[in-house]
Amino acid sequence: MVVKDSIHSLSPAKINLGLSILEKLPNNYHEVKTIYCQISLFDKLTFLSRDNLNISLESTSANIPKNEKNLAIQAAKVIQRQRNINKGVHIVIEKNIPIGSGLGGGSSNAAQTILAVNKLWELNLSLSEMIELAKKIGADVAYQLVGSINLEYQGGDRSGQFTKLPTLPPCYIVLCFPGIHISSVSAYKEFDEFVSSNSRQKNNLSKLVKALQKRDLALIGNELFNDFEIPVFHKYSILKNLKNQMIEYGAKGALLSGKGSSVFGLFSNQKKAQLAYKKLLTKYPQTYLTKPYEQTKDN
Repeated sequence: MVVKDSIHSLSPAKINLGLSILEKLPNNYHEVKTIYCQISLFDKLTFLSRDNLNISLESTSANIPKNEKNLAIQAAKVIQRQRNINKGVHIVIEKNIPIGSGLGGGSSNAAQTILAVNKLWELNLSLSEMIELAKKIGADVAYQLVGSINLEYQGGDRSGQFTKLPTLPPCYIVLCFPGIHISSVSAYKEFDEFVSSNSRQKNNLSKLVKALQKRDLALIGNELFNDFEIPVFHKYSILKNLKNQMIEYGAKGALLSGKGSSVFGLFSNQKKAQLAYKKLLTKYPQTYLTKPYEQTKDN
C-alpha cells in the first residue's frame, strides 16, 4: 500500500447561530448550549509527514504561536503521545480566519490536524475516538470534526454529543471582525457580573431549532440568540452598532458570534449582501462575504 506523505485541507471558520449559557458546573465553568454553522471562510493547511518525532509549524501569519500554545500542535502531540506514534508532522497554515475573532480558526486547525494525522500515520481512528481526543484540546474542536449545523452542550458530561439540524436555506452571510479581542475569561466575567445584578431573559434555543427545521430564513433570523450579547454590547457599543447596521442593510437577522467580537448578518438577497459587505469593508478591513460551507461544497 502506498502511504500518502502530504495532505492539503481547507479549515473552515464557524459562527454560532445560538448560544445559551446554562448553570455553573462543579468545576466552576458554565455549561453552554450552542448551535454551530461552518462558513466559507477558510485557512488552508498542508501536512507533511516526518520520519522522526518532530512536530513543527509554519504560517503566513507572524501572530500565531508556533509552539504547544497552538491548538494544531497540541492536537498532533496529544495523538502522538497517547498512541505511541514514532512519526512526526510539519504543519503549514495559510491564515485567512482572523485571529481572536471568535470564529474558531484555531479549533478548526486542530480538527483538520486530527483528521490529517489519522491518515498520515495510518491510525484508523473512528469519528467517536477523534471526538474524544478533540475534547481534550479545546471547546470547539469536536464540532469542527463533524461540521454542518449541529447543536452541542459544552462543558459538561454531554460535550461531544451532537444533534444534527437541517442546513440553512440558501443565503449569504456577511461577517465583520472589527479587531476587538475578547478573551473567554473576560467574556464570562462580564456575563457573570451582568446576571448578578440584572434580570435575564433565558432562552433554551427551542424556537431557533424549530425555525431551522422549517428552513425559513426570516424565522431563523428572528430567533438568533447569544447570551454574551447584552454584557459584551454594554462594554463595546461599536458591536451593537454593527449588528444594527447589518439589519439596516437588509439582513434577516444579525448576531454576535460566540464571545465576539465578530458580528454576522444572514441575507437572502445577494445584492443586499454585496452592498452591506462593500459598505462595512470601507471601515472594517476584516469584513467578509461568505455562505454556509455546505452550500459551497458542490460548487
